[in-house]
Amino acid sequence: MDCSKINANLAMASCRNSVAGVKGWAILINYDDWKAATKTRTSGVYSAITLASGATGYLFTSHEAAFEGSVTMNKGTYVNSFGHQFIMRAFDRTQDLKNDVNKIAHGKYVIISQNLDTANPATKYEVYGDENGLVASAIEFNSTDADGIAYAITLASEDNARESEVPASIYTTSEAATDTLVNGLYSPNP
Repeated sequence: MDCSKINANLAMASCRNSVAGVKGWAILINYDDWKAATKTRTSGVYSAITLASGATGYLFTSHEAAFEGSVTMNKGTYVNSFGHQFIMRAFDRTQDLKNDVNKIAHGKYVIISQNLDTANPATKYEVYGDENGLVASAIEFNSTDADGIAYAITLASEDNARESEVPASIYTTSEAATDTLVNGLYSPNP
């Protein structure tokens, strides 16, 4: 199989500028729950995701520019891979948040986020770490931070468990159906 063979023409720009960034929220799903989920994925796009009974994702929210997603390619000797990274900045210092920060420090997660650029509904949502999960690579607190950041949490691919592709998209039959699918992955009050 030749994974590097390009087989179609591709327009890499439209007549408008792209909007950079992701929304100020993310759904974190425990990696084991993600692996146990029933999923349909074709050509890098998830069209169905059903978490196992009793499993749910958790919605983390913050200011609009407080979250960042990024991807870097790792040049390998035999095969290239991608490191996924997602940064979440918290501005509250509640005990519930501190408890979750402590859990995040020791867990592995898959992250679903929404791009700020929603002109193309087929790439509105992306999944970071869907093959191997993301782990905490940094959790920072500085009591004199000028922006008031309580915790900056960086979740990233591990060096020995990178991804084989850039973040996958989520899209089903329509934008409304896709919104319903994504919103169904977390419980408002678990």
